[in-house]
Formats: sequence, structure tokens, C-alpha cells
Amino acid sequence: MEKIEIERFISHQLEIWPEAAGRHAALRDVAVKEVTAFGTTMRVQFNPARAVSTTARVDPAAIAARPCFLCESNRPACQCGIDIDGFTILLNPFPIFPGHLVIASRIHEPQTLRGKTRQMREISRRLPGYALVFNGARAGASAPDHMHFQAVPANHVALPDWCFTYELPEGVEPEDDGMINAYCIDGRIRILPRRAHRPQCYGQMLVSPASLDLGGTLITVRREDFDRTDTLTLERILADVTFLQPEVQVGITECADPQVKRRPDGLTEVGGVTIGAGFHWQRRMTQLFAGSIELHPLPGGMTRVVNRVSVEEYLRSVIASEMNATSSVELLKAHAVISRSWLMAQLRMTRALACKGVPVPEPADDNTDSIVRWYDRDDHRDFDVCADDHCQRYQGAGRASTPQVDEAIDATRGLVLTDADGRIADTRFSKCCGGVTELFQNCWQPNAHSYLRAIVDAPDFQALPDLTGEEGAAMWIAATPQCNCNTSDPDVLCQVLNDFDVETTPDFFRWEQTYGQEELSELVRRRSGIDFGTITELRPLHRGPSGRITRLLIAGTLRQMTVGKELEIRRWLSESHLRSSAFTVSRGDDGSFILRGAGWGHGVGLCQIGAAMMACRGDGFRAILSHYFPQTQLTRLYR
Repeated sequence: MEKIEIERFISHQLEIWPEAAGRHAALRDVAVKEVTAFGTTMRVQFNPARAVSTTARVDPAAIAARPCFLCESNRPACQCGIDIDGFTILLNPFPIFPGHLVIASRIHEPQTLRGKTRQMREISRRLPGYALVFNGARAGASAPDHMHFQAVPANHVALPDWCFTYELPEGVEPEDDGMINAYCIDGRIRILPRRAHRPQCYGQMLVSPASLDLGGTLITVRREDFDRTDTLTLERILADVTFLQPEVQVGITECADPQVKRRPDGLTEVGGVTIGAGFHWQRRMTQLFAGSIELHPLPGGMTRVVNRVSVEEYLRSVIASEMNATSSVELLKAHAVISRSWLMAQLRMTRALACKGVPVPEPADDNTDSIVRWYDRDDHRDFDVCADDHCQRYQGAGRASTPQVDEAIDATRGLVLTDADGRIADTRFSKCCGGVTELFQNCWQPNAHSYLRAIVDAPDFQALPDLTGEEGAAMWIAATPQCNCNTSDPDVLCQVLNDFDVETTPDFFRWEQTYGQEELSELVRRRSGIDFGTITELRPLHRGPSGRITRLLIAGTLRQMTVGKELEIRRWLSESHLRSSAFTVSRGDDGSFILRGAGWGHGVGLCQIGAAMMACRGDGFRAILSHYFPQTQLTRLYR
């Protein structure tokens, strides 16, 4: 059958069937918008005519009470068809797209793909340019009592990569075809297993996703449902009815000769992986990875090693790499939620920008008098996240083998924190806040998040002290207030600190670093690439509410310059990274610079040592999350 015959058939039907012609003509005026879901741009269509299908009752009593509208004897007199291989091609009177067809069995038989895959393939091959789709009896079929396919021009169907699908080999029949959607183009069938017929919001929203919805166009039949469908709503709907399997691409290492070896157990061994890049614990290790390993050639003979792995498998390693895998389950649950939230927020942002062709902004504001830089994850152009502290520590499958980790991941699967507007929270964490958490905008992009606020990290509410001035910061850093992270308890610290973490001095809550004047001058020249001469002054110009310096004036005999934000300050003033930028500066009698500081890390969001202390006191993961991320709520993004 040639495509021209289908076009003539459709034209003829529209000429003699006024009701169908009116609905097909109305497609020109249906409202359509684009919404990003799991990094993929989908369409949402407002199509009131589809209400008959969306709200159809498919229980046995309802089916028995109505005549079958696909049987020839019950079809309108002007609805004619083309017989093909035991089926009849019909024009769909309630179309989603122009050229929408229904291909109904010539006999009244149940909706089942078993025993019909041959016909599906053959009809597909005889309808070039079309995609045949099948809705299982419990997966979107509005006529589960009469076997039928639908067919639309293939350009309207794009199978998503965020959910589990598989290709059905020739001669093989699907097992549970009541809970599947099937797609066939040019004789190749792909199966999308279903979790549920309708989403949990059905009733509040009249959406009932079938094959075409999951193929890229969600149909709404009420204007209010169309208007309210945003990214989070769409992702919840998709998560309810499909088996989501979001993947992340992790940049593992770059080297001239990757040492990659596939093992019989399905894991891949990668040798020479650098961890702790730029920190004093930097070293090379051989690591094991689940998922797939991709090798990307780079200029100069280098190769980038990328691990493509499911989000949940990635998180099993992250929480065991960022924490100790034998930590308390409640602490690991809390970390699983914030690690998942951070990852999904980053994936959504960068993939949405990539879909629109928008470049990720460079994190710099440099001029002759100042250098202001922040380091998020903007330099990852060819993968989603790196495997080191720059993003989240990810050390492969070898870090994910304890019962506590498995329990934490399984108990929180798909859970993320969302803000008051329903957006996934950009959750952050550091080793030790030093007693007060910092604002997001003082460390990264210049925009505020209501849930990343400054709080006193204490068991009971305490008013926030003013640490933005030099006097207040000096008093706070010199004191040892009773805060969650003010502990030297080895049972608490061992939950947060991995082997190479304990190589750092045990002074996390309060610390001191002394540099000779010439030593500091040489260090800053080497770390910044700028020759200040002999440094004569370090002067804080701006502090955040945690006392962290975000602008520091460095003055020398040759020049002076302002540096920020907090991580750039820490990089210039240490061989690796200064513990934090919450420090005061004094001078010794010998001209040395004495830095007295608080905390370890940027201090934004969850304080890992503080959270470990809360868990030891008996606080559950929900209490930990609400303490560090106020004005958020737990949302299950997928199951």
C-alpha cells in the first residue's frame, strides 16, 4: 500500500463525513505548548474533543453496557475503511494529529498484542511514513474489548529516553500485553512497559496517558489542566505510569591510554582514576563501575572516560563516597535525598538549556582590579557531572556494598526536595558549616533560593548573630558555641569522614593556619598566577551571614586586587583548598599572617557533621532535611 492511497482515503473521508471533518479542521486551532520533562522537550496539547477517550470507563460493566464503536455494524454509515491483513484502516473521528488513523480488527476480539505482532509489523511496512501504536487493555486503550492499533505520521512520535523500553525481536510475543504500549515503525516494534493505567492525579486532572502521550504529546481535555501542566506536574504524571530509568553521564577521567577492562560480573574496571583533584589527598586509583563505559577521543591524543549509569545506581556510590557506607541509615537517607535533588536540578537546568541551544554562562567577573569567580559545574560540556568533589564524589560500584546504603537508596527512591513553587531544590552540602550556614548566592550564581538560607546549626532555635562585620566575625570564630557540628566524637565523625578525609587535621569546627610573609607571597603568586610582590595586607571587604569572606583585598608591594567568591579565596590561600573562607586575619610579631577560621567547606545547605550529630541524637531524615532546607517538601519524582 502506497502512502498516496492513504492521503486519498483521508481526503475522501473528510469530504463525506462532516463530523470528522470538523474535528480534523479544529486541529489547526488546538493550543500546544512545550514542557521539559527529565531533560526532554515534550508537547502538551489542549484537545477537548479527546475527552471521550480520556474519561472512558474501561471496567467490564461499562464495556458490556455500550455498543462497540469499532465493530462495523455500529460504525457511522459514512465511516468507510480499507481492509488489510485481517484489519480495517479507518479515519479516527477524534484525532490528535492530522492523518490520525484507527486500524481495527475485522472481528470483535479482545485488545491483545499476543498473536498480532506479525500483522503489526506487516501493516507498518505497508504504511510508509506512519507509526503504528498499541495501547494495552490497562495502558490507555479506550476500547479494550476490540483489538485495534492507531497510526499517526511518524514525525509525531519520539520515544523517550527517560523510561524503560525494549525492542521486541521478530517471532517473540510480549508477556503482559495488558500493561504495555507498543510502537512500530518500518516493521520494528518497541515495547514500553506500564506501571499504571492512570496517574495518581487522575480526577484532579483529566489526563490518561496512552502511547501517543508517552511518545511525546500529552493530551489534556480541560483548559485548567493544560495551563497547570508544568515540568514538575508532567514529570509526576510520567513517573506514575512508566518505569523511569533516568541516566546520568559521569566524567571519570582523562588520560592518554585508558585502562579499561570489562569483567565477567558485568562491572567495568578503570585504572588510573584521579580522585581528590587539587586537594592534598589527591591520588590515583583503580575503580569499578556499573552501567556502560564510553571512550571519547580528545585533541592531543587524550581520551575522556565517561560512565553512563542509572541515577539510582550512581547515588548508591555517591552517598557511600561522600559519607561512610556504614553510617546511620537516617543520615544516609537524608544524603540520598539531597544528592538526588542536586543531581536532578542540575540535569534539568543544563539539559533544558541545551535543548534550547542556550550556552551555560561562564562563572567569572574579572577585570584589572578584581577577580570574582565561582565554581559550579558549568565547565562540563560533554557529560553531566564529574566524579570528584567539584560535583559529588562518585567512586564507582566498589563504594556501594553495605546494607545501610541499599536501605537508604531503596527507601528514598525517586524522592527529591521541592521548593514552594514546586521546583526541584538545588540542594547543597559541605563537611562542616562552622555553626552558621551560608547563602547560596555568596558561593555560586547571583540568585537567591529561599531554602538555602543562613541558620544557626544548633539543636534548638537560636537567633542569627551578626557575622558580617569584623568584630562579630572575630568573636564568633574565637568562641566555641554549642552547635551540631561542634563535636570531636569519633562515632559521629567516622560517619562523615572517609579514609582520606581523616588525613586532614581533625580541627574542623575551629582551626588556625599561619603563613610567613614571604611564604604567603610566594603561595599566592603561584596559586593565582599574579605577582603581588611582598604581600602586606589581607583585608576582608564583604562577609556573608556565616562569616565567610566573599570579597578579599590582597595588597602587596607591586599591586593590590580583590578576589572572590569564597572558593577562589580558598584556592589562592592554600596549596589545595583552605578549609573555609570564614576566617579572621591577624599579624604575628614576625610579620606572619595568622588565619583563624571556622568550618570546612562552603557552608551552604546541609552540614554533614551536623547532620550526623542529629542522626545520632535520634532525628529522622525528614527532620534533618527540614532543619537544613526550610520551606521545602519531599516529592517523589519517580518510583
